[in-house]
Amino acid sequence: MDTNAKETSMIKFTQWKKEMKFWVHIRISLLAITSIGVFVTLGKLIFDADAASHKVSNFVFPANVLLTDAKILESQLLIDKVVQESRKYDAVIAGRRYRYSYNSIPVDIEMRYVVGTLGNVEGLIINNTTINLPPGKIFKTVRQELGVGYYGLFTYQNKAYLSSCINPQGDSTVTTEQFLHNRHIYNIRFNRFLPWFIGEQSFLDRRCLWAHLSIAVNNADYQSAYKFLEKTWLSCYRWWSPRFPKH
Repeated sequence: MDTNAKETSMIKFTQWKKEMKFWVHIRISLLAITSIGVFVTLGKLIFDADAASHKVSNFVFPANVLLTDAKILESQLLIDKVVQESRKYDAVIAGRRYRYSYNSIPVDIEMRYVVGTLGNVEGLIINNTTINLPPGKIFKTVRQELGVGYYGLFTYQNKAYLSSCINPQGDSTVTTEQFLHNRHIYNIRFNRFLPWFIGEQSFLDRRCLWAHLSIAVNNADYQSAYKFLEKTWLSCYRWWSPRFPKH
């Protein structure tokens, strides 16, 4: 190789080294920025008591909600409303009971707006209703409907029940694991960081429209009652899900 060729090769090699150093510095800088952001986020979640329970706007349930193939008989406010407080979890800030008639069969639907929740529907039932069943022993079965989500079924004192948490995004859920899975999919996004950091909204949207349906059971025919509740639940979900309260 002649001298000129060697000099050209050395120049190209030097330029390549400079370019590599430049991109290494860029990558290190980006990594440092990302690490700082992660630590700031973790610090805010740990030390900011309100980070996971940001105040949300009030919501008023409409007095008249028309569901498919159902005749509304009456509706009334629920009295288990509590005031939002810092560090308050599963706070029911609004609720209403609707009674419908499906082919002359009465069914009750209790709707509650819950904030600061982890989506544990069993816990909501225990803390907000007169149903006296031990934790972990409430749901006879938990089922999933494609395009709708999960719901739990159980019986208590000659009544059949269906209960589920309508999420702000994603399908309905029954357990904490299902609820947090939705939150991780829909809430952990870069465009939510700034509104959360300046206090405009929670990083995880821990709100739930809790639907609690019930029907009297005749002659212990619980399976027919479950089918009836499932049909009613689909109509209920399709009405309420697109009308989830705004922040």
